[in-house]
Parts: sequence; structure tokens; C-alpha cells
Amino acid sequence: MITKENHTGNKKSGKKLYIIGIDAAPLWMIDIFIKKYKMKGFEEFKKHGIMTKFLSTLPPMTGTACPSIYTGLQPSEHGSLDFFYMDRDYTKQLIYFDAEKTQPFWDVLSKRGIKSLVITPAMVIRTSKEKNVDMISGFPLPPKYSSNELKDAAKKFKFSGEPDIEPDIKSGKMTLKEASAEYTKSIRARAELSKYLIKKNDYQLSFIYFAETDRLQHFSLNNKKWAEYVSPLYNEISEFIEWVIEFSKNEDAAIILISDHGAQPIYNKFLLNSWLINNNYAMLKKGVVKNELDGTGSSLKAAKYELREKILKSKARKIYDKMPKYSKKIISNIVGKVLTGASEGNYTRIHDFDFDMGRTKAFASVSNFPVSVIWINDKRFSNPFIKSGNEKQKLKQEIISKLSKIKDSNGEKVITDIVDGDKYYKKTKLFIAPDLIISAKDNYTIDIFNYSKGNIFMKPEPAKYGDHTLYGIFGLIDRGDKKRIFINPEKINVCDIFGMVLEYFK
Repeated sequence: MITKENHTGNKKSGKKLYIIGIDAAPLWMIDIFIKKYKMKGFEEFKKHGIMTKFLSTLPPMTGTACPSIYTGLQPSEHGSLDFFYMDRDYTKQLIYFDAEKTQPFWDVLSKRGIKSLVITPAMVIRTSKEKNVDMISGFPLPPKYSSNELKDAAKKFKFSGEPDIEPDIKSGKMTLKEASAEYTKSIRARAELSKYLIKKNDYQLSFIYFAETDRLQHFSLNNKKWAEYVSPLYNEISEFIEWVIEFSKNEDAAIILISDHGAQPIYNKFLLNSWLINNNYAMLKKGVVKNELDGTGSSLKAAKYELREKILKSKARKIYDKMPKYSKKIISNIVGKVLTGASEGNYTRIHDFDFDMGRTKAFASVSNFPVSVIWINDKRFSNPFIKSGNEKQKLKQEIISKLSKIKDSNGEKVITDIVDGDKYYKKTKLFIAPDLIISAKDNYTIDIFNYSKGNIFMKPEPAKYGDHTLYGIFGLIDRGDKKRIFINPEKINVCDIFGMVLEYFK
């Protein structure tokens, strides 16, 4: 139990701050794990600190929210729209957090002489160049190490980053129970490595991020046994939290617990591009859905589907992602012509190159979550259909009006909120901003890849049995004699962490 009476003075010099990040951790899940599995690490925040909801970005996803946590900036300011952004030629480009353009709190603190340990922060794929930062870079790429000391320590604890097992889960080669064991093993290795480094070095800031939770939740949350698969991961993190609490009990320390966004079970998918196509806002190239439902050419189409999906998910995709923009455009055009019309069952799998942009008014791309985005095809793109600003505004309002009226089989509205991209992205120059941000109701996700002439709904595939929510978690235990971290639990959001951390070490 943590009380001020337990404090007997500092074992080490200086103020300490421990930040523990859990990808996609929602408050409802933490509450279940505390009650059902007695996870004491999480319980300490509710008993002796603060545990509350935490507002994410739009869309609420790692690629956007984590840079906001590190920098205090909105997506329109730090430049990360998603894991991808849409370029002028309608090609998705990979994007990662760039610390050279926008400094994270650990680099800012380094310049003040604060020594930090940063372990696998999501979206940070290059280690810090600052001398006071010991770092192992994070998801979505394999880890890199800021020093040989860290590399040797990681080897000692058999830590090599988050295991790349999603393809095996999708294919059925690996069961959820086996995946849970692999992810739990990875979390334990990261935790043991972190303990070793924290004990060995006198860090003032320790930031440890666990990304495995989100991966498994995507495959399991609508499963009746979801807690059986997910709880071992959280139990490892809870035990690490307990260790941090005990280790820091005689320090002038604070402990922050955060997630970048939340999670929920998914039972239905709304096909956004299918709706846009069926309402004549988006147009597909000729042949994309030819003979889709009449059974002709099915063998060829099935083979094309299999080939295209393998290409998009193979090592070839990683090579493609590293190509210059002009090369990507050439490759994309070739793949689009050769493999257009690939389908599976009654749904056609579509990609950006399947659209006839010369006849397309609006299209959805990039964000394939319960919050998705729509672009108006205007002069920002190479083949615009919408010519004037007035025409664009009229089209946006028309789409908003129609989307707001969509109902499911129970007569309930499917779309709960639509945000104007001009207002949210503040007319940023860092990327071509989406024009509409669309949010679906609880237990729905929004799909941008599947098309059906007759359906705008479908059941989720295994990789979408769970998906994101707008609210993550924020927890705080502050052991100082004076309150050093000030929050409004009703309004706290991802952009507040940066200021909290800098203010704490002021």
C-alpha cells in the first residue's frame, strides 16, 4: 500500500518520473482485470492515485496519438495523419514520427541535463541523438539501440521487440492462446530489461511502452474467451507496475500510466467506400467489379485476389514502402492494371488504384478504423473532379446529411459524429488533410477496402474482432509533498502529457 507515511527519504538524488504506456488500453478493461484477476498494479492507481479516461486524437490510433503524447501537438502540427498519408497522386506513403522536426519531451529534457530511459515508444523508429537519452526504438519497425550497452542488455534478456506474428494469427497457423503466450513473453522480456536498466542507471525519466496489447485485442475482443487471451498480457504489465511502485517508494517520484487510445469488441463493419460508390460519389475503373456476382471468371478473380493480397502483405511491400515517390507511382499503376478486379466471395477487395479518379468526387482511404476519413477530390490532387470551393462545401454538406441518416437493421443510426476536416486539421500544410472525419457507433468499425453492390455492411474479419475507441486511460500516482502534476480529469487528452512532463522537471 502506498501512503506518505511509507516514505523515508530519497535513496537516489533528484526528482523521478516513471511513465508506462499501454497501447489501446481502455478503462472498462482495466476495471474488469482489477475485479476478476486482482491486478494490484492497476488497482494502486484507483486506490491511491488517479485513474480516468484519456481523450485520443482523430482518428484514435497509434500513428497519430503517440506523436501527440510525445510532443503536445495536434496531428495538424506534428504531421502524422495515420501510419500513412495520401499524396497528390493518390498514393499512400508511409510516415513515422520525425524527432528532428518536432522534438519529443525526452530530447527537450536532455538539453536541460535530464537523463532518460526510453524503451520502444511507438512510431519512433530512429533512436535519439541526445547524449542524455538511452533509447530502444519502437513499433512498427524492429528495434534499434542508441548504444551497444542497450543492445547487449536486450540480448541478455532475449528482447527483440514485438513479435511479428500477425500473419500467422490471420492465416490460422497460430491460435489465440499461442499468440497470447508469445506476446506475454515479449512483454515480460521488455519489463525485465527495463528493470535491469532502471536499477543500473540513475535515470530521472523512465518511459516504457508496451504495444503488444493492441495487436492481440484486434483478434480477440468479440470472442467469448477474450479475457482468457488478453489478461496474461495485462498481468505482466501490472506486475511491472507493482515493481515500479515498490522500487520508487523512497524516491521523490511520480508514476504516470497512459494509453494512446482505447479498444472495444467489433460485431459489424460499415463499408464506407461501398457507400460512396453506390451513391455515385466514387467511381471504380471499368472491370474492377465486372461479373462480380454472376459467377463468371471467378477462378481468375480469386487467383488475382490471392496474388494481390500476398503482394501487399509480403516482403515486397516493405521494399515498395522504401521506394522514392516516383517509383511508387509507376509500380502502383502497373499493379493496378494487372490485378484490378480481384475479389473474394460477394465482396470485391478494392484499393486506391481501383478508383477512376477522373470521375470520382470523394473517396475514403488510409484510416480503416471506427473513425475513418474522406477526401474530396479537388485541386490538391493530380486528377481533380471538384473544381471550386463552393462546389466542395456543397458536396461536403450533402455527404454529411446522407451519412447521418444511415441506419442498421435495428433502425439505429450507424454514424454518430462527422467532423469537418478544415476545422480539425486547421488547414495544415504538412499533408493533404481529409475533409471529413467519420465516427461509427459502438461495436462498429468502418471499412475502406471491401465493396459490394448490394451491401454496405458485413461481418468483421478476424483481424477486426476488436478495434479502437476515442478514450484510453490516464493514471497518476504522485508521491511528492506538493502536487506537481495538475490535471482536469474531465478534459485530459493526449496533448497534455508533454506539458505535464516538462512542468514536472521545471
